[in-house]
Amino acid sequence: MVRGFYNAGSGMVTQEKRLNMISNNLANVTTAGYKKDGVTMSTFGEHIAVRMNAYQRERTDQIGRGVFMQTTDIDYTNYSQGGFEMTGRPMDFAIAGEGFFIVRDYNDVDYFTRDGQFSLDEEGYLVHPGFGRVQGVDGDIIIGTSEFKLGENGEIYIIDWDNDELVYLTQLLIAQPDDYDALHKAPNGMFIPQEYTLGGIGDSSFTTLQGHVERSNVNMAMEMTEMIAAQRSLQSASQILKMYDNMTEQSYSRISRIT
Repeated sequence: MVRGFYNAGSGMVTQEKRLNMISNNLANVTTAGYKKDGVTMSTFGEHIAVRMNAYQRERTDQIGRGVFMQTTDIDYTNYSQGGFEMTGRPMDFAIAGEGFFIVRDYNDVDYFTRDGQFSLDEEGYLVHPGFGRVQGVDGDIIIGTSEFKLGENGEIYIIDWDNDELVYLTQLLIAQPDDYDALHKAPNGMFIPQEYTLGGIGDSSFTTLQGHVERSNVNMAMEMTEMIAAQRSLQSASQILKMYDNMTEQSYSRISRIT
């Protein structure tokens, strides 16, 4: 009976964590460049498979007697690309393919983001509003005008209307992490970088777009479906826990009468 308490209780904790994660995804469904979070759960069958070395792992402990509870195993971020929305705004950038924009905050700390809703500050620097300055090959990017063009590899050209030509200014830094699993999520759709390389001219793994923003990769219908399933699982675990509590109360009451 004690095992039942643990199983039902762990189920409630797991589904509550799952609901919190789904709620956060839904809250950011309109956040540009947002990457959805997910969670994997460890099951009884997987536990048995690991212990019997079905996955060819080194650990082959005896299964023995124990409480096999459901629990969250791994929290992860889905880095798949979201759809693109055309805005026509010259300071809106997007990356088609792999990579992140690099933004340096006002404490000189670099962050990654897929949110390319930039603007120009009072000094003419290209900034992520309220966070920091966008980084280029020469450091902070200063444009000073909205009359510019963005090339396919992040090149920024100033439009010279007098001579009807584009004048090269600088190039965006596009970071490509060596290990996406090593990235840590930060507020405002930012990621804390680890080891990474920089994309450059002729890099076929990405294309930069001007006048577009990348939408969140959260699928509203899928998240709502998962939320309903998690709520029902939570309710079921709660009811089972109440049943065990009632059975325990009755057992103690009857035992006390016998003694």
